[in-house]
Amino acid sequence: MKLSPTLFAYVVVLVMALIKFTDWFVAHHDLSARGCLVSYVYDGDTVALTCDGQERTARLVGFDTPETKSPGCAAEAALGAQATTRLRALVAAGRVTLDGQGSDKYGRLLVRMAVAGQDVADTLINEGLAVAYDGGARLNWCRRLRAAG
Repeated sequence: MKLSPTLFAYVVVLVMALIKFTDWFVAHHDLSARGCLVSYVYDGDTVALTCDGQERTARLVGFDTPETKSPGCAAEAALGAQATTRLRALVAAGRVTLDGQGSDKYGRLLVRMAVAGQDVADTLINEGLAVAYDGGARLNWCRRLRAAG
């Protein structure tokens, strides 16, 4: 059986797309098994990962913490600093596991992080340093903190 040039081109493109998809999925799923390590904690929900000698920014999933870079009010800045300090302590406290969940619109890896088997999202939420978050509209931390006042 002889393939037409057009059919052959479609097959080649399909195979290349499947290889790229597999490479992307496998490369980002179990980041711990690949030897990725947290190299820096930017804030309560954003870290730098070093994987294969390359550094990538990762947004931790399952929760949102107050902003530290451009907070809307002093209370947000203070709670954001507490969340950052707590995440740094957690990362230093035990075995960190990283499960890639893809990438966001900014090109950051989306990662679920656990320390010593405990999901970091659950820890920060239970300690009042974060709220559950699965995308969509972000919380107005200043309004929330004033209401809790």
